[in-house]
This record gives sequence, structure tokens and C-alpha cells, in this order.
Amino acid sequence: ESEADGAAGLTDALRRLAAFVASGQGQPGARRNAIAYLGGTAGRGGDLVFDVIASAFKNERAAGLRRTAGDALSDLGDERAAGLATAALADRSTLVRWRAARILGELGEGVAVTAALKQAQFDEKAFECAFEMKDAARKVALRSEGRDGGARGPMWKQIQDGLAEGDAA
Repeated sequence: ESEADGAAGLTDALRRLAAFVASGQGQPGARRNAIAYLGGTAGRGGDLVFDVIASAFKNERAAGLRRTAGDALSDLGDERAAGLATAALADRSTLVRWRAARILGELGEGVAVTAALKQAQFDEKAFECAFEMKDAARKVALRSEGRDGGARGPMWKQIQDGLAEGDAA
């Protein structure tokens, strides 16, 4: 099998996983695994993968699957996730609201995001969500000011980038 065939196979596999997730059918555990796997394809899945995960984050009935889709959005590190996360601050599920705040802490930018987080925190009844919203607002504000402590992107990516910088030094 040539390298080109391998790349074509990967594309086909990603398309099949994306179609499975988009179908809304199948066992929840299998769907959760598919969503999580797609989240790990940063840089390879393009708009197709992002759109399928974004749809799952917005539309899945099960809160656990919406939260997994939020994890996957975070793993993708795509800035478009911030708008979805801002809307999800009002989700009926504590799991999803917590994940939405976390996404904004990683990817959110600007005064409007900080204001949305502060308003959501004010309205929030669950301590863990309010705490995450407050921390996310702090990170977004630090980034906006160009100060330390507001690193951008998911933690695994920050660690990976830091290790790569250390190797280059």
C-alpha cells in the first residue's frame, strides 16, 4: 500500500465516522467514541469534521454526547467553537455548560466573550460551572490584555507546543 493510498484510506475513514455521527443513529457508546476520535483529527478533517462535531454539540439529545462533542471541539482547537460555546453557556445540562466555559477559556477572545461569561456566571446555580466561567473570563481578559496566564488553546496543545519550543532551544 502506497503512502497516497494510506492518506486516501484515512480520508475515507474520517468521512465514514463523520457520516455515522451525523446520522444520529447507533449505540451511544459507539457515537461517543466516534465523536472523540474525530476530535483528535485536528488539521486533517477540515470543515466536514468540524461541522459534524459542532452539530453534535448543539443538537444531540444526550448531555453526555453533547459534552463529548464539546471535548472534541476543544481538541480541534478551532476558533469557530467559541461562538458555539457562548450559546451553550445556557444549555440545560451542567456538563455542557461547564464544557462550554472551558472551551471559551481556551479559545475565546474579546470583550463580548468576557461579558457573556460574567453574565452566565451571575445566572449560574451550579458551583462547578460558575467557577469554570469565572476562570474562563479571567483567561480571556488576560489574553485580551496580552498578559501571562491567558494561554490559548487546549492544555494538551499548550504542553505539546511548550515541549517543541524546548526541543528547539
